Amino acid sequence: MDEQISDKIKEILGEFYPNYLVLVLDEEGEVQSRCTSFSVGRMLIKEAALEFCDENTEILYEDE
Repeated sequence: MDEQISDKIKEILGEFYPNYLVLVLDEEGEVQSRCTSFSVGRMLIKEAALEFCDENTEILYEDE
């Protein structure tokens, strides 16, 4: 993720939300993320998974 763009996104979101997660899929097919903290990012991903998945969806979490 371009650092200038990432910094601008963090600045804008930080004004309105104490916790956030931004996920992008780059040109090479790699997922990149920025969040306020690892624990916040993980919690938001789990919440989104509950909202967007169905019985045919499997989500695997890998710790870095």
